[in-house]
Amino acid sequence: MLSRALRAQPSSGCNSSASVSQSPVAQRQTSIPAQSGTDEHIYESDGASDSSVKSEQHTLGSSSETCIASGTVPPTIRLNINTDGRDKVPVSSAVKILSCENDENALMASSSAVRAYQFSTRRHKAFQLKPRAAFTCSVGGEAEQKVVAYGMDGTVQIWNPHAQVSEASLTRDDLGIEYVEDMAQISSNILASVPKVVSGDNRASPMPDVVFIGLSPPLANSRSGAAMKAQPWNMSLHEGQISVVAGMGYSPQRHSSRAFLLTGGTKDKDVYMWSLETSGARVAKTLATQKMKSGHTTRITALCHEPISNSVIAGSANGRVSVNELESGKLLMSSGQLSQYAIGSTTLCPTNTNVLLTSCASKSEQIRIYDLRQGISWARPAITLGVKTPRTQSRYSRSAWHPDGGLVMYPFRGGTSSSPEDGLVAIWDTRYAQCDTEEPQLFSPHSDTIWSICFAEAQGSRKPTMVTLSSDHCLGFTTFAT
Repeated sequence: MLSRALRAQPSSGCNSSASVSQSPVAQRQTSIPAQSGTDEHIYESDGASDSSVKSEQHTLGSSSETCIASGTVPPTIRLNINTDGRDKVPVSSAVKILSCENDENALMASSSAVRAYQFSTRRHKAFQLKPRAAFTCSVGGEAEQKVVAYGMDGTVQIWNPHAQVSEASLTRDDLGIEYVEDMAQISSNILASVPKVVSGDNRASPMPDVVFIGLSPPLANSRSGAAMKAQPWNMSLHEGQISVVAGMGYSPQRHSSRAFLLTGGTKDKDVYMWSLETSGARVAKTLATQKMKSGHTTRITALCHEPISNSVIAGSANGRVSVNELESGKLLMSSGQLSQYAIGSTTLCPTNTNVLLTSCASKSEQIRIYDLRQGISWARPAITLGVKTPRTQSRYSRSAWHPDGGLVMYPFRGGTSSSPEDGLVAIWDTRYAQCDTEEPQLFSPHSDTIWSICFAEAQGSRKPTMVTLSSDHCLGFTTFAT
C-alpha cells in the first residue's frame, strides 16, 4: 500500500467525511495540523478498465463532483531564478539548479520541508471514452487562460478552468478524424492537432496529416462549433504519420500573420519546423521549413522549443533525447539511450527555460531534470525523481511544473496490476535540497488513472488551478489552500 497517499475515499452518499492519512514526514516535521474536509459529492468509478475503451459509454451531463481532502506539500518560498544572465549561473547540485535566495534561512531544511495544505478538487464529467490529454492556452489575447482537453471519443473541448464550465467543443464529425493523438497551440487563435496514429501506418482511408483548429472568441456559449473551425492540412515532407506536435510560443504584437509549428514523425523519425502564414484563424500557406538533424532511430514521442537558445528538444520511443539548433537544424546535444522506456514528455521550467524535465514510463526514476547550460550531462541528471512500483507507467502520462517553477507533478499509477491504486499525483519540490531522496507527497484527486496534468494561471490574487484528466472520464479542477 502507498502509505503517503492523500486519498479521499469514494462514498456512497453526500456529506460524508473524507478519509485522509497525513504523510509520516508531515507528522514528524511540521506542527501545522492537517485540516479535514467533507465531500459534497464523491464520484464513483464505473469500474471500466483502460482495456475496455471501445465499449465504454457514458451520458454526458452538467453534473459535477467535489472532493476536499487534506494533504501535505512543501511550502512556497521565494525563488531567485536569474533570467537575464542565465549562462553565468553555475549549476552543480539540485539545490543550485533551482536555487532559493542566498540566505541560509530561505533554503529548505529537513525541519521545514513539509507542511499541511488543503486540496479542493471539483470533478466534471467531460468524456464518453478515455480522455487523452489537456493543456492550457490563451485565446485571442484574452487575459484568462483556457484549458483544451481531447479524448478518444473524438471530441476537443475548451473549458474555462476558473468558472469550471465548458465553453466550446468539436466532435469527430467536425474534425473528420477518429480522435486526436496530440495537440498544441501555435498562435493566439490556432491549434494544431494530429490524428490517431495507426500501427504500421495502415490507415483504412486517407487522413490529413494535421487538422488546424481556428478559434474565434468569445468562446462561451458556442457549442454549435461557431467558435471552433477545423481545417485539414497535409505536410508533404514527412514519410508516414506525424506522431507529435508542439508550438513555439508567440507574441500578439509580433508575427500576427505567422505561426510556427514543430512536428515529429513515426515512420521517418524526423523532426521539422514549419513557418506558416495565417489569415485570421486559418492557415494560408507554408512559408518555410527546417529539418532537424536529430538522428533519432525510433518514433518521436515528445517535442518542445527552448526560446532563449532557440533550440528544439525531441524525445523518442527508445528513451533518447536530442537538442538541435532551430535555424540550421544542427545537432547540439544527444543523450544516447536514457531509458529502455519511451520519453513521454519534455517540459521546460516556467521560471527558467534552461531547466528541462523529461519523463519516461519506467518502474522507477520516471522524472529526470537537466540543466541545459551544462551541456546536458545525460548520465548524471541534476535531479532524478520517481516512485518505485511493480507497474510500468504510461508514456502518455503528462507531467507538469507548477507555475512557481518549484513543484513538479507526475500522474502516478500505484499498486499492482491485480490491486491497482490509481488516480494519484506524485508531488516533489525541487527547491528542497533532498527532494530526490525523500518520497514524494501523493494526492488522489480521481478514482482512476490520471493521464494529464496542467496548470491554468489566474489574474489578480487568485492561485493557479491544477487541471487533471482521468480515465474516470472527468476533468478535475484542484486548488491548494493552507
